[in-house]
This record gives sequence, structure tokens and C-alpha cells, in this order.
Amino acid sequence: MLLPSGEQTGMVALEQESASRFNSGSSTGTGEPRARLGPRQRLARRKAFLQQAIVLLIAGGLVAVLARNTVANLQARGLASGFDFLWQEAGLKMAFSLVPVEPTSTYSRVFLAGLLNSILVAAIGIVAATILGFIVGIARVSPSIPVRLAARFYVEAVRNLPLLLHLLLWQTVILRSLPTVRAAFDLGGVVFLSNRGLYLPAPTASEAGFVVAAALLAGVALVAATWLAHSNSRRGESAPWLFTALVAAGFVAAGLAIASLDWQVPVLAGFDFRGGVRLMPEFVSLVAALAIYNAAFIAEIVRAGIQSVQPGQREASAALGLPPRLVLRLVIVPQALRVMVPPVANQYTQIIKASALATVVGFPDLVSVFLGTSLNQTGRAVEIVAITACVYLSLCASVALATGLYNRRVALVER
Repeated sequence: MLLPSGEQTGMVALEQESASRFNSGSSTGTGEPRARLGPRQRLARRKAFLQQAIVLLIAGGLVAVLARNTVANLQARGLASGFDFLWQEAGLKMAFSLVPVEPTSTYSRVFLAGLLNSILVAAIGIVAATILGFIVGIARVSPSIPVRLAARFYVEAVRNLPLLLHLLLWQTVILRSLPTVRAAFDLGGVVFLSNRGLYLPAPTASEAGFVVAAALLAGVALVAATWLAHSNSRRGESAPWLFTALVAAGFVAAGLAIASLDWQVPVLAGFDFRGGVRLMPEFVSLVAALAIYNAAFIAEIVRAGIQSVQPGQREASAALGLPPRLVLRLVIVPQALRVMVPPVANQYTQIIKASALATVVGFPDLVSVFLGTSLNQTGRAVEIVAITACVYLSLCASVALATGLYNRRVALVER
């Protein structure tokens, strides 16, 4: 069948284009053709794959041999192995725990209580160190000479002492020198500080389920509203009706939760306070040492991040008439975050790992009650050490992942 000359020309051009795409390889997602790999490139890729496979096989073989030898040695010495001990009765009681632990509780319960204590110490230490470090870091670049010198003295004096010395200082010198319960420091009539610890008001809920649900709803609503407002502000858009609804729902739920709570204030009765909650001195000394020590390093990170911003940014903001506090909050800090986040994330992991020093001051954390007491009672060294190592690895990896995601959000997008 003969086609007109115009259609024949179009068919020939189409066949030539298809042949050129086939010869040059499949096109990329951007529409550009992808060059085919040559023989040398394919050989190099195969060699790299083979080398990685060999390394993985060797590593797997070493792990298998190590596990086999460990099991054989345990059996030769008549030592039991396995994780069945987690459901055995522990026979110990903890001085401080977020979940009830009785002598009849199992080792899994002890593990959970120690884990929650470690997470509590690390979380409070991270928040306190971040706030204090940010304040001191800003003071390090303050135009006021006395403020700048005081901040520098704090940083140099604190970070050049070992953390263990900070722990012992807070435990044996500062807290032990506090007054007795009858002469405790009165902080506003609701908080009391003595050599027995820190006494705080404690909420009691008449309907626990309702309070928990309302608090969760408030938290979810406020987090969603904050994220939505941040996204809209970055795009220069106004907050839609959903933002207003979420904020309203969050405040209503929070108000309902607070209204249903009955706060118990510590009251001196005899030789101790009754009501409220008591934070043991070991907990206070541990958190204070972690926060003050790591805040010195975070302060230097904040100072370096602020000074990394080009001076022209500050000068241009001042030329526009912005006050210094707005220049710092809207111009300097957002740009400095791109420099500060990675080293601050490393400091957070240091706080998590350093919380294991709670054993030194006698606070019942995961290392103390699980890696220490539980290991001595059961003799399951391999299992307990492996569980503890996995816990700290997971916590540090989670912090690194979260800060990495945030760092990608605040990173500059190149065009």
C-alpha cells in the first residue's frame, strides 16, 4: 500500500526517533536519554556487588560462629540461656518508677520501669540543656561585655570538667547541703526543695480515661495546628478555617482536661511532706548535671551557628527598621538552624548515653536495675547486655532520624 509522500516522511522520522531512543537507552524521569553502561562500567559494578556480597557473607559467618561458641560455652558451664527469665518473679522494689513495681513483679516489669526512668531523665535533660544552652549561646554574642564574659566563663568552666565530677558535685556537695524538710526552701507555696528531694504538686483525676482522652486530643490538635500554621507561613498564606478549628478544639480539650484535675499541693506533716510528688535527690542531681554540662556544648554550637550567618543579613534587617529581637528571631536564628541542627543532634545522643551514669548517684535507671541488679540475680549476662545495647541503640537512632528529618526540612533548596 502506497502512502502519500508527507505521511511516508512522518513514518520515517518516527522510526528514526524510536531507534535512537532504543540505542541510547531508556529515558530518565526528566525526559533526557540515559546513556547505556559500557563494558568496563558493567564489570566495575559487578565487582563492587561481588565484594559487598563477600563482606556480608563473612560478617554473617562471624556472627554465626560467635553465637554458636557463646551457646556452647554457656552449656559447658551449665548456665541457662534464653529470654524466659523476663517472665520470672524479680523480687525487688524500686525507689522511683513511673509504673508500679512490687517484689512480685516480673523482670519484664522491672525492665519497663527502668526504661521509662531512663527515657524520663534523657527527655528532661535534653529539654533543659536545649533551653539553657540556647540562652547562654545568645549571651555569648551579646553586645553587652559583662553578659558576654559571664557566658564565656560558664562555658569554659563547665565543659572542661568531667561529667562524672559534675554528678558527684551535685550529689554530695549541693543537694546534701540543702536544709532539712522542716526548713525546706518554699518556692511559691507549692514547690519545696530540701535534702530529701524536690516536692511538686501532683494532679489527681476523678475520671482518668476522660482526662487522658482530652489531653491526647489537645496534643494532637495543637501539634496539627502548629504544623499547619508553619506550613502556611512559609508559603505566605493565611491560616484557613481548619487551623482555627484545630486551635479551638485543642484549647477546649485542654481546658476540659485541666478542669477535671484536682491538684494536690505538698503539705508539711510531721517530718515529711504529704501530697504531691517527690523527686528523689538522685534524680534532681542527675538531671541538673546532665542539663548544665551539655548546655555548655550546645551554647557553643548556638554561638557558632549565629556567627555563621553573613553580617549583611543583620545589617539589611536593621536597615529595614527591625528591632534586634526580631532580627534574631526572624532572620538570624532560622538561617543558623541549618548549621546548628547536626551537632545539636549529636549532643542529644550524648545525653541519652550519659544518662546511664545514673548508677553512680544511685538512681534506678535501666542500667542500674536491669543491667546491674537483674543481671546479678539471673546470670543472663548475654541476653541482658544485648537487650540494653539494643535499647540505647534504638533511642539514639530515633533521635538521629528525627533530627535528620528536621534538618532536611530547614535545609536550603537549590534551584
